[in-house]
Amino acid sequence: MYKSWIEQDQIDNFPSGVRSVYVNGRRVKKEDVEIERSYLEISSSSYDISKIPEHINYLPRKQAAKYIGISESTLTRYHLNGKLKWITRRNRTPIYKRETLDAFKEKNKGKLLS
Repeated sequence: MYKSWIEQDQIDNFPSGVRSVYVNGRRVKKEDVEIERSYLEISSSSYDISKIPEHINYLPRKQAAKYIGISESTLTRYHLNGKLKWITRRNRTPIYKRETLDAFKEKNKGKLLS
């Protein structure tokens, strides 16, 4: 794990209305910390994908595909066609926002089942 991510684990919470803080001279975004925590928690545990805790707002590609009920290649194809958008991180697995997945799931409820 990168040294910068170990330092980010020391950040317990962000004050309300603050999107980034400085830690050891480096700016750390609130979203980056949330993404990393969600990724580490979901990848290091064996959650039932249909019952993911509410505090997890970001899902890696593999878990996102299971959450929607499609394959990873179909999920990637949906991204390339512009139907879904992932959050890219340098040299890391693409992450999907849970809100986006829920909206996509509701919109395509009948289509995905058939």
